[in-house]
Amino acid sequence: MWRKRLLPKTIADYAAVLLMVSMFPIMYWFEVFTVIPLYFGDRNAIWIFHCVISTYLLINVVGNYVAVYVIDTSIDGKFLSSELRPKWKFCEICECITPPRSWHCNVCNTCILKRDHHCNFTSCCIGHYNQRHFMMFLFYFTVSAIYCTYFNAFFIWKYTSFTISGLLKLFLPLAALVFGNDVFIIQLYRLLCVLAVVGMVAGGVLFYYHFINICSGMVMYE
Repeated sequence: MWRKRLLPKTIADYAAVLLMVSMFPIMYWFEVFTVIPLYFGDRNAIWIFHCVISTYLLINVVGNYVAVYVIDTSIDGKFLSSELRPKWKFCEICECITPPRSWHCNVCNTCILKRDHHCNFTSCCIGHYNQRHFMMFLFYFTVSAIYCTYFNAFFIWKYTSFTISGLLKLFLPLAALVFGNDVFIIQLYRLLCVLAVVGMVAGGVLFYYHFINICSGMVMYE
């Protein structure tokens, strides 16, 4: 049921997991304690309302992410048939017979039941047992990113001058963070706003793509 090896397997997995895990609390803090109080004030009924919404979204994002991360969807420990049935195949690496739509992952080093793809951000394969949590993660992640981007748009409008220099700082926040002469914290806020937009677009596209595949009864390899 649970994965035995939870540590990332590759450098790409380590980087992606570290980015994802660190951004959850950072974005929550930024929205709840920096952006939202800018419009509604601090410690009042409206702020508490948005704090509850933000916390609800965070719990669902993190909860589904953890479920995807820890649930084992491989053939390890599963009782599989010893007979080569129609459309079943023998995996020479795992040395066992695997059911249809199972594929061997070179990163996880095992066969995955109903394998869709290997996700670097969760350092595991998306398959039969964790795909529903993956889809719910993408859904709540996208909704959260839209929620953040909506308020961040007004925040950016307040702290960005729409000159050539200001636009460069907005669209190249990381470079401006290193080489710019603005206040460090403002440049960091711009970077977080851009990351929210990137997350919104990426999450929405991935959710749509995988949703279409599910509705068609297909996995990524098909």
